[in-house]
Amino acid sequence: MNTKIIAAFLLLMSSITSLAQNKSTETKGEIIYHVFQRSFYDGNGDKQGDLNGLKQKLPYLQDLGITSILLLPLYDADCYHNYFANDFEKIDAEFGTMQDYISLVKEIHKRGMKVYMDMETQYVAEKHAWWKDAVGNLKSPYSDYILFEDAQHLVPSTMVFDLRHLNSYDGTFIKVTTVNLRNKHVLEYNKKLFSFFVDPNKDGKFDDGVDGFRLDHAMDNLDGKPALTDLFIHFWKPLLKHLKKINPKLKNVAEQSNWKDYGFDYFKNTDVDRMFGFGLQQAIISFDKQQLIQNADTILAKCPAGKEQIIFL
Repeated sequence: MNTKIIAAFLLLMSSITSLAQNKSTETKGEIIYHVFQRSFYDGNGDKQGDLNGLKQKLPYLQDLGITSILLLPLYDADCYHNYFANDFEKIDAEFGTMQDYISLVKEIHKRGMKVYMDMETQYVAEKHAWWKDAVGNLKSPYSDYILFEDAQHLVPSTMVFDLRHLNSYDGTFIKVTTVNLRNKHVLEYNKKLFSFFVDPNKDGKFDDGVDGFRLDHAMDNLDGKPALTDLFIHFWKPLLKHLKKINPKLKNVAEQSNWKDYGFDYFKNTDVDRMFGFGLQQAIISFDKQQLIQNADTILAKCPAGKEQIIFL
């Protein structure tokens, strides 16, 4: 869960690949700007950063040398970072409309840049349709879409860190629960949701679609919950396989829950393309030369061919 890195949204990224790949005579990398769109640039004067504001500043980003943009979640949510959705299928009105989003993506691609979308569908807030219909309603079609702690489905499960709610800036509480990622209907829902952003008009051209996803808080056993084990096999791998059938050129990056881990098991068990190089990132900010050499050597030696570690500041 990246609520802890909200203060550092100039997230410059490049990639380190295996030693075998580095023998190539030409190495092409990406410089990715992780945009916190709510505070990036206000395009309509309402004191909220928005999609049209970001579109206006694409020349500025290119002048900086940025090749790619990573967007925080765009869906409707009450949290300032837009995790914990009220509606996965609705663009937050403070950012703009779906038409604004599609226009932004097309402009990014016209400039030869790439765009990635941050997705976190493991949790939902109390305004979400699954919560509203399933809590206290055993006959709800969504009764097994979220986890409950009681047979009557009156008590939704906790989320990460065993939290049941989040404190909002205005003193209100945002209730949040965990989605049942082992439910086959939830998997199918995610396939459709992600697929839309890969190719919104389904024409196979992808000028209006993302170049990949950042998978927030991806885990094999989500938050240690007994009901959510073996998610690499039952959720993440089939989801990514489905998306690659639509666009084989997608580059998906997963955020491992253990920030001291290089995530090599993700490469093996989920078919994800990239992982976050937390080991090297921590070595960089330590200014410890030996730690930097050791961690870089670990990545270069063990990163599988065709896979990448995203190095970020």
